[in-house]
Amino acid sequence: MAVPSATDLPESIPIEPSDWSYKAEGNQSIVLSYRGSDTNICGWLLRLSKCDVAAGTNANADACATHRHDDTQRKRDDATFATSVIGPLLGAEYVLPQRLVALKPESLRQLHEKCEPLRPAHRLHRQIDLAQGVGILQPNAFRGTPPGSSRLRQSVTVELKPKWGFLPSSASISPHNSVKSRVCRYCMHQYTKHASQDVSGFCPLDLYSGDRRRIVRALDSLARSPQNNLRVFVGDHSVIDKQGKISDECVPQWEALRDCVADIILKEPLFSRLKRCQQALDSLDIEGVLPLYRRAMESGSLANAQPSINDWLSAVSDFLRRSGNADSPATDKQAILEFLISTTLKDVSVLITLPEWPIHKTASGGMSSEPQYAVAVIDSDPKQLAKIPDYFSKDEKIVKHFLKHCPDPGSRPRCSE
Repeated sequence: MAVPSATDLPESIPIEPSDWSYKAEGNQSIVLSYRGSDTNICGWLLRLSKCDVAAGTNANADACATHRHDDTQRKRDDATFATSVIGPLLGAEYVLPQRLVALKPESLRQLHEKCEPLRPAHRLHRQIDLAQGVGILQPNAFRGTPPGSSRLRQSVTVELKPKWGFLPSSASISPHNSVKSRVCRYCMHQYTKHASQDVSGFCPLDLYSGDRRRIVRALDSLARSPQNNLRVFVGDHSVIDKQGKISDECVPQWEALRDCVADIILKEPLFSRLKRCQQALDSLDIEGVLPLYRRAMESGSLANAQPSINDWLSAVSDFLRRSGNADSPATDKQAILEFLISTTLKDVSVLITLPEWPIHKTASGGMSSEPQYAVAVIDSDPKQLAKIPDYFSKDEKIVKHFLKHCPDPGSRPRCSE
């Protein structure tokens, strides 16, 4: 039987809260795994949108009805964006299929009540959106094995959020922000998000480098300080504890998993494509994009609050047509949409799934045999046009905080591509 796609009408599958368990969450959505026996959804995850707590409790009936309609169309468009915008850039083989499933308000309320006690404290300012009309089903990359199996004999999924893979070099960057061409965005951002003693040693440029030694160094840095950039699941269970560290049980086996993941990153073209597209789509930097955004808003060439799916499809088509030559975007609108697509690519997550925790190593540090694995990209929703001024303000804030802590950037090692 063919699997329905998100472009079809939402499926009417009974969502029984007792069949679903809390799995993980990010800023925009909560993910639940299926524990029931319906073969139509066995092996699938349910992703539900989140909203601010106040917005989730104060909506009236008419607003909820309008929201459900808009939410359904947005999720359908987001699925098309993943397959038809991100897919051609990174490879269709890395994009997971999505299905829309209709949701009843009572089921949402029960799922919300079930998940709340299990959620991390730093996520509680947002909750499941009780007014959404549909959820998204995606294949479950975190499948476990039957009860009683050894923990290290279950499937393993490493979730990486690799972030920016390049140093910007746009002529639009002002002299007082020239440090951006020396220190990568992630390394600078650490000083805004964390106290100096808690700054991570992870540099995304190592992960994208194509150099096995540097990739291993990046993975080890993430293991020491995962923050939001590393998750590891054994079966359905995270092995990163509440202190943000890999659990003691798995520490002795980390090197084998790390080496296997490093080999996969080197073998797959995904990271090189991700870096290339991030950089090519962001040729102007936010400092060059903001004036174009203001001009386009004043002229009316960006009349809508958010680009339509046809706008996105046209933008990626124009970019791919120019790919390989030095042509710049022909219009302000095209340059802005390319920047927003790049912003999505800077925020995707990469899933690397293995059938079990690898245990065999060769003398050289690599795996003794070629493991089976799967790689996928998630979190690839389009970014909001109205956020462009916020992106500029955030960029300025990050540079300012970094220079406050490191007034002489030349004294620290340069982030190397």
